[in-house]
Amino acid sequence: MALSSGAIAGIIVAVIIFIILIIIYSTIFIVHQSEGIIIERLGRFHRVLESGINFVAPIVDSPRNFTWRKTYITPQGTISDEIKTSNRIDLRESVFNFLKQEVYTKDTVLLDVHAIMYFRIYDIKKAVYEVDDLQGALSNTAQTQLKEVFGNMSFSEALESQSQINEHLVKEFSKLFSNWGIIVERMELLDLSPKSSISEAMKKQMVAERKRRGDFIQSEGEKVAMNLLAEGQKYERINLGIANQESTRKKSEGQAEASIEIAQSESAALEVMQKTLEEEGKENSQTNYLISLKYLDMLNTSKSVTQLHVPYKIDGIQGIISDYTSLYEPDLDMPTNKSSSNNNNNYQSSLSKRTLTSSTSGKKEFSELD
Repeated sequence: MALSSGAIAGIIVAVIIFIILIIIYSTIFIVHQSEGIIIERLGRFHRVLESGINFVAPIVDSPRNFTWRKTYITPQGTISDEIKTSNRIDLRESVFNFLKQEVYTKDTVLLDVHAIMYFRIYDIKKAVYEVDDLQGALSNTAQTQLKEVFGNMSFSEALESQSQINEHLVKEFSKLFSNWGIIVERMELLDLSPKSSISEAMKKQMVAERKRRGDFIQSEGEKVAMNLLAEGQKYERINLGIANQESTRKKSEGQAEASIEIAQSESAALEVMQKTLEEEGKENSQTNYLISLKYLDMLNTSKSVTQLHVPYKIDGIQGIISDYTSLYEPDLDMPTNKSSSNNNNNYQSSLSKRTLTSSTSGKKEFSELD
């Protein structure tokens, strides 16, 4: 059955419209924000389409496909990778997940290192044309840098310096990846763990090291306590010595001041006595009376006095001297027995020798009793 001319014309129009739509679809590109598309003309780089609506030449212009590994976090909290191929290149910050790799530290500890990198493509042309496999290049370069970094430090240093490692990797990766149109924003070490066999050995070593440190800290504490105790005793003795020295000095100063005060008092008393004697005169009865009392005290305390020197002519004491023989009255009693007559004669002769003599020279200011 032959088609009518009208049906043929309709088919031709439909085909033409379809071809036109295909051409329009292939020549008009709507680029979203933070995206980029590379256009090649006859297999050669022509230009990069920016965000918005863009028109290209049909047939001769075609977009360049780009393959990369997209990393995202699943709802379960795990990190997952997906290989994507598209002509639209995402210019936003992306995450690159480095697969776990084994590295040796300076002290020959085998570690499993898992890191991720946050990067952003700033030059689409370099990212597509400067390197054949961008994902593989990033992985291999990162592996080399991680081995170099961890090979220059011990395991304990690596555990203590993760932030420094991240900063160092960002600095090094930025230099290397800048030729590929990539800016490294930051690096994160997700996991840094030794192998199971090494882990057991390290646990034993850690326990032994902690015990050693505990014993060392305890001994250091005891040493410090002994030093502090010795220092305390030393300062205590020093303070006691200083206190004793100060006390002795104070006592000496007090005794010296007391001696000075006593001497000054005696000097003042002597001066007052001298002034009083000068004012009262030599014949003053009060002075004579006091001197007489002193002589009486002396005579009462000692009866063996054979000589008595009087520096002044004292009227009041002459009566006492005249009665001085009364002290010997018990010895003057005469014996009644005839047998002791010879002794009495001797006694009388000795008594007659006891005479009161008074010698006066000049103005008779000196009297002597034999």
